[in-house]
Amino acid sequence: MIGEEPSPNVGPKTPKRRIGVVGVGRMGTGMGISLLRSQVELHIKANKNCAGADRLTDAGAREHSSIAELAQYVSAVVLSLPSSREVETVCLGEDGLFAHMPRGGLIIDCTTSYPASTIALAEQAHKCGLSFIDAPVTRSPEQAEFGLLNAIVGSSDTLFPVAEGILAAFCESVFHVGDVGQGHKLKLVYNSMTMGIAAVAAEVCQFANSLDIDLVTLRSLVSRGSTNSGIFQAFVAFLLGEKPDALAISIANAAKDIECAVRLAEESSVSVPVLAGCCRQVKCRGFPGKSRTDATSFVSPVDSLTYRDAR
Repeated sequence: MIGEEPSPNVGPKTPKRRIGVVGVGRMGTGMGISLLRSQVELHIKANKNCAGADRLTDAGAREHSSIAELAQYVSAVVLSLPSSREVETVCLGEDGLFAHMPRGGLIIDCTTSYPASTIALAEQAHKCGLSFIDAPVTRSPEQAEFGLLNAIVGSSDTLFPVAEGILAAFCESVFHVGDVGQGHKLKLVYNSMTMGIAAVAAEVCQFANSLDIDLVTLRSLVSRGSTNSGIFQAFVAFLLGEKPDALAISIANAAKDIECAVRLAEESSVSVPVLAGCCRQVKCRGFPGKSRTDATSFVSPVDSLTYRDAR
């Protein structure tokens, strides 16, 4: 109460936990903002684009010039990188995390990586006295900034609570789905399903337009049935001009993810002809020289279509 003397038994404040983030693109920046809000001491290694790093350093993060330097200051590192190739580069080699992190350190890979690479890195990390787990995330960079991502964790039962304590800063839900590698397997299944539905939704919208079917009417019908999906709603919202940024998903990342999923299926002797066809379609939409680099390319040529609803 006001006026009372402070208790003599109150100890010093607990030191902030030191966490690193490598890869501060849009998603990594959102994660970093949420981590800072949870009162960690944040250390970053920037991407080529400095915008995210500038936001984070302005908010209190410490930027490092190399992975080797960052590694010496942290007990855990969150990776948010384009692919397994970049994850391997950051972890391995003379200047990598494996060579410079203190023993007992934890590396959490939130990248959508290839499972075989993840498992191999976990084995190598163990030899270096470190732990490497997978925790790919779903949802958007904006939701990362508000702590609303979903993490899909592949780890031992022992490490999961430790990882969960870090991931909870930027995740609304944290799912433990099995051992190392299982998180990335599930994420590839999830992403391939997402892009498969996206391809069908785009074609259906163009098909409806060619038949003079009003998109608002189509949306109203679909919204009332089991066919409805967030992806379909995003395409319609984009085509009607309601949400111009609804399809701001990198087509290059989408192509990488679904190609990895098809490869994983082939290695598992599972036939996925529909996903393979979608993979070819996504890669075709994303070849160099295309004017659109996000999911709007699925509805190309948008400019040649006239959507009466958008008038």
